[in-house]
Amino acid sequence: MEHSYSDGILTVKLLKRIDSNNASDVDKELFAAIGECGAKSVILDAADTEYISSAGLRVILKLKKTVEDSKIINASPEVYDIFSMTGFIDIIDMKKAFREISVEGCEIIGKGGHGTVYRLNGDTILKMYAETEPLAEIEREIEYARNAFVAGVPTAIPFDVVKCGSCYGSVFELLNADTLGNVLAKNPDKYDEYSKKYIELVNTLHTTEADTSRLSNIKGLYNQWADEMAELLTADEIGILHEIINSVPDRNTFVHGDIHPKNVMVQGGELVFIDMADITYGHPVFDYMGMALTHVIAGGRAPQRAVQIMGIDYETGVRLWNDLVKARFGSLGEEGLKKMNGLLTAFGMMKFTVASAVNKSNPQQLKETLIGISRQTFFPNAENLIGAVKF
Repeated sequence: MEHSYSDGILTVKLLKRIDSNNASDVDKELFAAIGECGAKSVILDAADTEYISSAGLRVILKLKKTVEDSKIINASPEVYDIFSMTGFIDIIDMKKAFREISVEGCEIIGKGGHGTVYRLNGDTILKMYAETEPLAEIEREIEYARNAFVAGVPTAIPFDVVKCGSCYGSVFELLNADTLGNVLAKNPDKYDEYSKKYIELVNTLHTTEADTSRLSNIKGLYNQWADEMAELLTADEIGILHEIINSVPDRNTFVHGDIHPKNVMVQGGELVFIDMADITYGHPVFDYMGMALTHVIAGGRAPQRAVQIMGIDYETGVRLWNDLVKARFGSLGEEGLKKMNGLLTAFGMMKFTVASAVNKSNPQQLKETLIGISRQTFFPNAENLIGAVKF
């Protein structure tokens, strides 16, 4: 068997077949390699393995008892089924081999910072992540989506992770689904129907308790972004950002992190969230500031950006935003709504201010341009946001 050792990890390429005829040889070779390098962790690569018998499974069991940090990768469906039927997937960490697919000729129905959403066919949607997105982050997003779904948040749950070239993707079963942005753009006469459903979806998210042991606090993420702006902002400016962030009341409800019509799918008339990479818990104002940025601020400076970000024109984005604010804060009356709209838009400029920490690939000139705008429109009145969230 081929094997290599690096940074305390022994990686072993398993044979095509492991049964009673060669299991003892596999045992000797495997443990000789472990003894030679003193490995603290072992990875068994099963990419070439087609069959493993009970004799082979006993070798795996011995390995797990000897080196606790052991796992199997690239298992074929057939090999994975053997481990599943014998209960071994409860004993050792095991990863299936990724199915290879092509997106050539597939319709693009959405594109964002984390990747591109394709329609593979009428039944399935693929979110193909950017090449820079590590597998661990993708698996984390899938786990977050499952947690939200179980808690009661309408969420699309991926059923498979695949590879396309050097990129990973997650596959969703969404029969004849489309983004809310595309549906609104194609069916303006259905705006009222989907506006109401959009509001209900957002409200469900913000009233659902999250498992705080599995998610991060949104304040921690924003404080991190503020610190990452050190090359562009002064210490005093970063200090003001921290004061604003930490003055927001605590909540244990879900925060999506990037709500807009391209991150919501319509299936059978019902709405579900996608793109759960940034889901956290905390006060809903952190989602409202993001929505103010995408629905109002970005398109206000460049109306064509609204279609790129949300899939709808700027006027529809503003209308949707106003409906959201009115539905949530309508009891404040006309003057109260006006003040709340201004407050949330000001918070939207705070997210605008840390945009270069959120989108680290922004070119330097763009980063400096954004900060210049923030110094003109955000920081002069930023101290008014400290402790301003009362809802």
